[in-house]
Amino acid sequence: MLARVGIFAMVALLVAGLFGWPPADRDEPGPPAVTLLPGAGDGLVLGVTHAQYSLDSWLTPGQRTSGEQILGATPLLQNQHIMGFGVGNPEPAPGRFDWSRLDERMDLIERTGGTPVITLCCAPDWMKGGAAGTTDWDDLAAAPLPAHFDDFARLSAKVAQRYPQVKYFQVWNELKGFWDAQAGAWDAKGYTDLYNQVYDAVKAVRPDALIGGPYVVLNSWSSASATNHPSELRGPYGVVDQRSLDVVEYWNEHKHGADFVALDASTGTRDKGLITTPDKASQIYADATRWARSLTGLPVWWSEFYPETAPPPQESTGKAKSAPVPADQARAVATLDAVARAAEAGAAAMLLWQPEASDDLPYAALWSEARPGVDVLRPTSLTAAWTWLAPRLREGLVDVQRPADVVQFSTPGGKVVVNPRPETGLVRAGGLSVRVPPLTIRVPG
Repeated sequence: MLARVGIFAMVALLVAGLFGWPPADRDEPGPPAVTLLPGAGDGLVLGVTHAQYSLDSWLTPGQRTSGEQILGATPLLQNQHIMGFGVGNPEPAPGRFDWSRLDERMDLIERTGGTPVITLCCAPDWMKGGAAGTTDWDDLAAAPLPAHFDDFARLSAKVAQRYPQVKYFQVWNELKGFWDAQAGAWDAKGYTDLYNQVYDAVKAVRPDALIGGPYVVLNSWSSASATNHPSELRGPYGVVDQRSLDVVEYWNEHKHGADFVALDASTGTRDKGLITTPDKASQIYADATRWARSLTGLPVWWSEFYPETAPPPQESTGKAKSAPVPADQARAVATLDAVARAAEAGAAAMLLWQPEASDDLPYAALWSEARPGVDVLRPTSLTAAWTWLAPRLREGLVDVQRPADVVQFSTPGGKVVVNPRPETGLVRAGGLSVRVPPLTIRVPG
């Protein structure tokens, strides 16, 4: 027991050193929340989406305290779905509501100073053809039946009324259940019909609500010949599937209104995975941001983004080879490079999927996985840079530069330097050329 307390104390002091407060519970209010919708000309707002694993009540006090310190270290958008993704069925039978788990997540967001975002997904079983009072979690991804679009819209309005502190709402998630297998395309009309009913219902009870869609995945292929549906949106990352773009175009033309456009993409292609280096593949976040802004005239939110990593490099130094770069560090580098691309193109928001690390999600996170017998959640390779950048990006204080082989997030108060390449890069500092090892992140202080 004494050894465990000692470990907790050491790690808590590390967290305190990183984030600038004592490890004890804070009595003072959390950091100020983002109050304005990010848009053209404003800074990029970073955030997270809580999923199945987060800082829930069944964790140990030490895990929750250390995790909340990491999450609350800087103002972030914090997104939560209304069903699944860590919460229960909000309306298991018509007119019978259960807000308990969603309330817990909203309380977590408030405690950690986050700006809440709600994704209006997914739908109770009885809206999908199931029996009232039952929940089949294997059927979570099914869309509500068209005859129940109005019921889902009413539920969405209830959510908006229950949580007046929430200003931002995303409608649905990745067009789940809207794939038309017979047509071999997304049912853009069906989704937009749902979106419009939700939009109207939420705006009727919350005129101040800011609502976005279509939250579509921009699938890509290794080449135009690899798909029957190539688009002109293409680059070193591959060729974006036209069917994904068709959804955005149809929604944009037929929507009743929108305050932002929501996108989702990986840097890997559908047929061959990553086809170039991670830093070149991340260009998709710049190209797609510019395309969506030009089409819609709306702020662009990256509701999900998944930058792939290449096998860790081993760089020769004389006769010996350097140690391989840890996977966690390579993932953090790829994430920051994606953020740089989106920021350069004027994206409004980026949400990191699931801020808790998990073996089944090979992407960057902000804290380590909560495991039995471990009383403290640890920062990851991404945490310090993400925390340092978030307030500065939001305030428009960051100038993204790509001198030679590195990425620099420069501000009057310092810079984050990222080498996203598998080779040593050079950066000028004080008139000198400084070597930056492969896949390295350097944070001021």
